[in-house]
Amino acid sequence: MRTTPPVFRSAPLSVARSGLLLIALSVALAGCNRAPRDAETAAAADKPAVAAPVPRFDAKLSLVNNNGAIRYDGVVDSEATRKALGVALAQAYAGQIGGDLQVDKAAKPAPWQDQLPQFAAALTMPGAAVRFEGNLIELSGQASDADRAVLLEQAKQRFPGYRYAGLFEGVGDAAASPDAAAQALAALQPGKADGPAVAKALNQMSVRFEDGGARIQASSLDILSRAGKALQAAPKDARFQIVGPGGGAGQPADNEALSRQRAEAVKVQLIVAGANPGALETRGEPGAAATPLRFQALP
Repeated sequence: MRTTPPVFRSAPLSVARSGLLLIALSVALAGCNRAPRDAETAAAADKPAVAAPVPRFDAKLSLVNNNGAIRYDGVVDSEATRKALGVALAQAYAGQIGGDLQVDKAAKPAPWQDQLPQFAAALTMPGAAVRFEGNLIELSGQASDADRAVLLEQAKQRFPGYRYAGLFEGVGDAAASPDAAAQALAALQPGKADGPAVAKALNQMSVRFEDGGARIQASSLDILSRAGKALQAAPKDARFQIVGPGGGAGQPADNEALSRQRAEAVKVQLIVAGANPGALETRGEPGAAATPLRFQALP
């Protein structure tokens, strides 16, 4: 008896179906695995970027007495502060005031705001200027020794623990300063000092400027105030040339221009302190070499 082995014709179809099922399952699993990553990527893209913190800075205010009329400017932290200071200053000066304050949210609150009106009322000296910046108070401009002492006393009373700079420095020790330049200037006596002697005393000064600029640092305002008074001891026909410090600006032509600007800045401070404008002229130092401030008595 002959037996014919069974033929399984459906096997290839079953295998194909199984393969398709496995492929579909793999695609589905891949899609499931990718979906969370796609969602995370989209969420990260939608998330707003975190802004870098803005650096804070001290609020600023400058007051200048221009022949009895006060000019002011500065930067404060809010519109409310701007309005409050405007009202307080107007009351302190009875309307003889004008200026503008900018508002910047990066500014810190002004620690001097509450006591400012009482201090500002004492700024009655024409030509005097006061600058507030954080816990710093700087006096500049034209102020006699007596005025400097009055304003310093007011500053210490209203703003204890602050740093008092500019013409506040040196108050009370004008006649007995340990500084050699101050002693040389104080030794000049009217009628006894000729032009070269005055120039020699002036050349002992060390005047500091901001790096790369012609602005005189506040720490040098006191010695320049003394120099302006000392120049009054010179003969009436004496004339002096101020040669600004050289070097520090790169190119020789730029150095000479910066040197002249610094000489002009010194001249202004001396005139403010009482020196005769007609007795002073300025010159810039050419070349790239660093040279100090110097005074020359002119024939």
